[in-house]
Amino acid sequence: MPWALSVPLLPEESLSSWLVRAAMRQGCDPLSLTGAIWPSWRVWTRDIDREIPLTKIRPLVNASGNAPDRFKKAGVRDDCEKVAGYSLPEAQAWPWLLALGSRNRLRHGGQQVCTLCLAEDSTPYLRRHWRFAWHTGCGFHGVQLIDECPVCKAPIEPHRLSAEDQHLAQCSRCHEDFRKEVCTSPLPEAFNFQVLADRVLKTGNVTFRQASIAPDDWFSMVTFFLGVVRRASRRPVSDLGIALLSLDIPVTDSRMPISGLAFELLPVSERSALLAAVERLLSIGFEETFSALVECHVKRSALHDPRKSPPVVLLPLLSRLSHHPHGPHRRRVSSAYRPMSERAVRASWARLKRRMKAEPTF
Repeated sequence: MPWALSVPLLPEESLSSWLVRAAMRQGCDPLSLTGAIWPSWRVWTRDIDREIPLTKIRPLVNASGNAPDRFKKAGVRDDCEKVAGYSLPEAQAWPWLLALGSRNRLRHGGQQVCTLCLAEDSTPYLRRHWRFAWHTGCGFHGVQLIDECPVCKAPIEPHRLSAEDQHLAQCSRCHEDFRKEVCTSPLPEAFNFQVLADRVLKTGNVTFRQASIAPDDWFSMVTFFLGVVRRASRRPVSDLGIALLSLDIPVTDSRMPISGLAFELLPVSERSALLAAVERLLSIGFEETFSALVECHVKRSALHDPRKSPPVVLLPLLSRLSHHPHGPHRRRVSSAYRPMSERAVRASWARLKRRMKAEPTF
């Protein structure tokens, strides 16, 4: 039987946002609503923003009255496969999509919001593009997105709200209203990268060295340079670090990630720092960048893991760098009492803090 109160999907609304709003509209919590629609499917243990499987669409259509194509458009699979260039498996992390880090219904992260958008909404809701990892600021208000509660530092988990909460613009743990928070400005370079990436995804075409390449080739190339920047930030006094610093690329920014986590797992501040550095590299141009690498005697093996193939579009440029083959790898025998380096301790602490976000602190 259809619901007595209809809940249409709002412009650019994510699937999880709509399910939470639908539950509150019916006067129940999200877990009860999804349990009534899909009695044997634990929907909140997965990333429902990716898509609702075709086998699960019919009960939802019958209950809500919304057309099936509306739910398909609300998912991010089509855009993510356009970015990746291949069919994405269900059980793995997707490139450039923020990972939720699910543990049952708990989350480590993966959701971010613009507090000013939520404040202006007559009914607060989450936008699907907020899930993309290259989004760090709001294109309408020019402020940085937030990816945790400003008060208790818990991840944003609207699916754990209850019917009494009435709207999803609040923390599910301490119930702080996000709409009251003071906004900060995003890094201009990171915001410029966001605009560029959105344009690449929307137009489906981009020019690289006077040739047209597909969006997945462009994102693959950017992923490669994200790795280059991260390598340089770990060793700023190396040949690679010196080359990038000579180009005024901020590899020594204090917000650079130290955890070693994948880009899709990083907080918004660390992603902003990385994207700002890559945007600076893109604005300089590849010819000047590789000329600086050659001048500083950077080896090709210093740019990427030799076990992984670099993007095909970069092979002509990479061929300009000398290749230093690695000899047989010898495992270093470490003493059981040898202390860890400061960087290793900081990296372990950063990873632990992300895991701790999934656990209530009160």
